[in-house]
Amino acid sequence: FFVHSPTISRHFVAMSLLTPRLDWILGCCTAGGCEANHTQAEYQVQLSSEPAPSGTSAKHLLTSGDSFDITFTPRLFGLGFSRTPGPITPRQQDLRAQLELPQLQTYPVPPNITADEAEEVRKEKLLEMYREFAIELHTGMYLTQLTSNRDYADIHVQLMEDLTTLKLDQSNGRIIEFPLTNVSKVYRIVKNDDKWYAAGTPLPNASPTAEQIVVVEFMRRKLAFVFKELQVSQRFLICMELLIRRAQQKQAMRSLTPTFPPHHTQSRQCPTPRLVHDAMARPIPSPSEK
Repeated sequence: FFVHSPTISRHFVAMSLLTPRLDWILGCCTAGGCEANHTQAEYQVQLSSEPAPSGTSAKHLLTSGDSFDITFTPRLFGLGFSRTPGPITPRQQDLRAQLELPQLQTYPVPPNITADEAEEVRKEKLLEMYREFAIELHTGMYLTQLTSNRDYADIHVQLMEDLTTLKLDQSNGRIIEFPLTNVSKVYRIVKNDDKWYAAGTPLPNASPTAEQIVVVEFMRRKLAFVFKELQVSQRFLICMELLIRRAQQKQAMRSLTPTFPPHHTQSRQCPTPRLVHDAMARPIPSPSEK
């Protein structure tokens, strides 16, 4: 027994058109339609840190960063000093324009500057490098930290909005803030063959794997950042020193600025209604009395 109805006909036509789409969607959602071929429906991915066998190559290599991730800065400034700066927000543009070099008797020489350049040119390039570094750190960058146990940890470091506080995220659920005004010393050391050398000391057997370590020392804690390249570590050291000097000078200016403006001696006493009445009632001297 079959009843012909326009509604039922339209229903069957819609289902016949929808069935191929459902098969395609379900095939995509079930690991390429493995169930339809009666094969294993579960993919297992084996992760290993062992080197790949010779003659094989990994697929789908990540050759570029996420273009939508504005919080990611390439590690160790890997593209060098001439790299194209990333996009910055209008707020960061304002911060960059307002950022000036702190007051120093002598200014450091950037690592990419030759000695025969004029002092004004060196200072201008130093300001440019300083501004780029501050914006990069304000955006946030990934660095390698040498812990107190001499272990290496990947951390995310970011300069806060006031440009005077360093925020450190160790990816363990804790975010620690370090005021740059509490920094007591910044210096660079070299680790070569498990031995430590001061910056500038000639190494007996210089190794290509020597590590440049920049130490930011606070009153009760030290932060050690590991770099592979000498110029990169020098750039980090110089710009961190400038940020620290700027934060300390701003704090000193705030401590010297009084909370309330000074009052003049003649206006220290506020006139009361009685004083105003007596002054108005006082007789005006005649010209002959003057």
